[in-house]
Amino acid sequence: METIDTKELAPQAATGEAKAQQLKTIREKYNGETGATHARRILDALRLYRLSTFEARKYLDVPHPAGRVQELRDAGNEIDTLRLSEPSEVGRPHCIAVYVLRKEAEE
Repeated sequence: METIDTKELAPQAATGEAKAQQLKTIREKYNGETGATHARRILDALRLYRLSTFEARKYLDVPHPAGRVQELRDAGNEIDTLRLSEPSEVGRPHCIAVYVLRKEAEE
């Protein structure tokens, strides 16, 4: 398996409250609960940060991030998936997906 330097991939490797607030702002920018709206939230977030499945669910209110990322890929976006161990909200470690936008689809 290839080792990827996540510092090279992430536009900003921010964490914490500043990142959470920006993700919440993106959530509020796109109202609605359609798959297209959820994909739009994820794409906007990926323009700024790498994004974990936990973050997409918690801050962007996207219940199925993997499905939306696949739709973004199908539309021509190049998105890498990294696997990292992250604690859940109750503190248990989980191997989760972290998505990184490599190249945005041309419109």
